[in-house]
Amino acid sequence: MKKYKLLSGVAFATLIFLSSYVNAQEEATKVPSSADVAEYIKWFPAIKQVEMRDAWLKKHKMGEWQFTGSATAEDKTVVTVQAGTNYGYTWFNISNEPLVVTMPKYDKYYSLSVFDMNHFMEVRVMPEKPIVIRLPHQKSPIKGAYEIVLQTFQGLAFTRQVMVDNEEEVMELAKKIKLSGGGGDAPFIVPSFSKDVEDAALKIINTYAEGGHDAAKQFVSVYEGGGDLDRAAGVSGGQLGTQARYVQYGALLFDQNKERLNGKGSYEVIVPKDGLLRNDKGYWTLTIYSFADRFLIPNKKNIYDITSYNAKANPDGTYTIRINPEGLGENAIPSAGLDYYGIFRVYEPAKGLKFPAIKKVAKK
Repeated sequence: MKKYKLLSGVAFATLIFLSSYVNAQEEATKVPSSADVAEYIKWFPAIKQVEMRDAWLKKHKMGEWQFTGSATAEDKTVVTVQAGTNYGYTWFNISNEPLVVTMPKYDKYYSLSVFDMNHFMEVRVMPEKPIVIRLPHQKSPIKGAYEIVLQTFQGLAFTRQVMVDNEEEVMELAKKIKLSGGGGDAPFIVPSFSKDVEDAALKIINTYAEGGHDAAKQFVSVYEGGGDLDRAAGVSGGQLGTQARYVQYGALLFDQNKERLNGKGSYEVIVPKDGLLRNDKGYWTLTIYSFADRFLIPNKKNIYDITSYNAKANPDGTYTIRINPEGLGENAIPSAGLDYYGIFRVYEPAKGLKFPAIKKVAKK
């Protein structure tokens, strides 16, 4: 009888072990449910917002401004950052009261974008009045101000000031951007997901982002709608992108032969004389990024972009932008031999604009 009990105990333990092993194997090969993947895609913009917020808060406090000056390849705060622009960041919490932002006047392009934690946004270009950022149940402390109503307690106020060989002037103006009010400690929490769900969702997001879908749907306010996959693709390609009526983005991923851009090759982009801008306040800019990490590409010349402010025109009024490993030629950006992609931005875009294409050319 004792021998029987001993064998039964061993058999029972073996059965438990085998059962656990089989369950573990089933979990390892289990395909994530479509509902879980869709939920991750829905939360993806918020997940990236939280990552950026937490990285920023390691060196700064809520309600404190950080200004970048001219962005370089050393800036790792935001993927697909635009060169030639002074960015200003301040994360805020308005759970207690609204926040008021006052900006100084500037004769070149500048704007204030306000993002909630789901990456919905509102934008004010060259504002002449204070901007009040509040929740739906809060009242504005200022009459006649521009008002931005958010759906989350926390958010990011984000300024862009274009620089044209005047960084010192712009940085002095940045010091005059003032905040008042705000405050609060209500948290913003995102759910956790398994690695399998994350991997499956990211595959869908990346495939969609590379599919050339309408960028106008990727950066929107909560009141304009915008699909979860569109917003996720927009955030994946470049956080803090702006609504299409203010800025339009043209991705340069493939050459005329439908081959992915190669850092060892030479390419040209012909920018037309007219048809891009709706007024003389706007401008265009082309920046390239490492395909591996989506940051600016380090190079000895410290050149990351060419814009309508600094490009030299051809005799017919068009512009030829050159991209090659060494950055040779007029209006040239060095790729430093790294595989890359480009973003062509148009501020104050004309209706129905067509982005210039990139063409592979013989090596210089």
